[in-house]
Amino acid sequence: MKFITLRLLLLVSITFILNNLQGQSYDGVEQKSLLRAYKLINTQYVDTVDYSKLVADAIKAMVNNLDPHSKYMDAESIKRNNESIQGSFGGIGIFYQILDDTLMVLNVTPGGPSDKAGVKPGDKLLKIDGETSCGIPLSHAFFSKRLRGKNGSRVQLELLRHANRQVDTLTVIREAIPIHNLDAAFMLDKETAYIRLNMFSRVTMKEFSTALVPLMFEGMKDLVLDLRGNPGGLMMASIHLADEFLEKGKLIVYTQGEHYKRENFYSTNNGMMKKGRLIVLMDEYSASASEIFAGAMQDWDRGLIMGRRSYGKGLVGRNFMLPDGAALRLTTGRYYTPSGRCIQKSYAKGRTDYQHELDRRYKHGEFIHADSIKVPDSLKYKTKGGRTVYGGGGIMPDIFVPLDTSYYSPFLRKISNAGAINYFVVRYYDRHLEQLRHDYPDYESFSKAFKVDNKMMDEFRKLCKSKYKTEADSSDWDISKNYIRWNIKAILARSMFENGVYYRESAPYDKMIQEAKALIKKPKVFKEHGVQAK
Repeated sequence: MKFITLRLLLLVSITFILNNLQGQSYDGVEQKSLLRAYKLINTQYVDTVDYSKLVADAIKAMVNNLDPHSKYMDAESIKRNNESIQGSFGGIGIFYQILDDTLMVLNVTPGGPSDKAGVKPGDKLLKIDGETSCGIPLSHAFFSKRLRGKNGSRVQLELLRHANRQVDTLTVIREAIPIHNLDAAFMLDKETAYIRLNMFSRVTMKEFSTALVPLMFEGMKDLVLDLRGNPGGLMMASIHLADEFLEKGKLIVYTQGEHYKRENFYSTNNGMMKKGRLIVLMDEYSASASEIFAGAMQDWDRGLIMGRRSYGKGLVGRNFMLPDGAALRLTTGRYYTPSGRCIQKSYAKGRTDYQHELDRRYKHGEFIHADSIKVPDSLKYKTKGGRTVYGGGGIMPDIFVPLDTSYYSPFLRKISNAGAINYFVVRYYDRHLEQLRHDYPDYESFSKAFKVDNKMMDEFRKLCKSKYKTEADSSDWDISKNYIRWNIKAILARSMFENGVYYRESAPYDKMIQEAKALIKKPKVFKEHGVQAK
């Protein structure tokens, strides 16, 4: 009976897909052919068939003939997707690093499940619910699968305590752990604030608004908003963010598809950032919802876009649940900026070609030279103020900033690929944890007083030689040593305190941030570009 039920369920899945994907009746010849093939395999094939896999593979094959962002999602993928959109997951609240073959706790969420249970920085995880979790190569996926779970569920951790080298067993009750969209928010100078967003979800506006208030009290007038590497997320979160900056009644974005009528989204009276100069930082990994926001700011001449051409994802996706618990992520429309631009790049040559498009940009020299981008006249549009902007493949920056390769050397490329700096920092943290926490009780004291001295740098070079079999010659070292020095301090700050302090430490060395900081002080430049200067 169970086997028959499974077959029936899978058959329903196929008919569901056919009816919803093609918008045709059940008696179409294509549907009949697919169902006929399924029935023949079911009744005539020589061997036993895994029908669940068969149907999943059939759906994947159909979707692979669509755009690159439509996809089949199994139950685990749906769970991860929902967690990122909702902005939380059920977990134990630790920030960790795998050191050699063991998970080491770097920090715990204050007031979170692990903090309540007594887990401390420096503790090493030996077992999870009795299962050995050290001494063998293990991945982040291994720990994620076992440490995450339903809110209120229990997990037993066997720990080697850093403080006394004793083994303790603690029971941790999982709770909702926030997935923060806002990495950092701080003042670059007396009037200029910096905010970095890593994605868009249901918590984006809450975090953004919460961060704005103290910045305003500190004297913020202008803002550098960093969307580099932001892959997007929830479209409505991007629309709400744009609403913060635009006067009432401005079109932010509109969507339209073959089966969906045009839908317009307008700004309201809400928002605390209607005034002040704005610079938005973007790069080739800024996509989707990031591009919606940047497109609205550019089309209404509200802010300057600085950096490199964005990814170019202008498709609206929607999840359709299937009867077997999986889902179909299906593109249902395109979105357009206020000037009418669709910034979706071409996928006419298939998924593989599409996935390598950024590699072609790099080889073509686009990350270094702005004039390597050629746009046909048919893809040129006008902003509200008459500026020329471009569609057909990402948001083009108003001010181009090339990829900063000034500190790159063959030595740095090798150790970066191996994760050597991060490994060195975590090992240093493990060996000096008590002294570090005694000397630097808060980030301010650490940032002011801690120095990556020559002794640490020599230790790092020795580690690279012994562990990674990589040695820097004098030329490579001269090129990369300053980058290595500040990165060691920034990663150590993140390990000791929280993620946002990494960006505080790295901001003085970030070429794009420093250019934005200088430029935002020049209202004349904003006026020359036809962009709001007050």
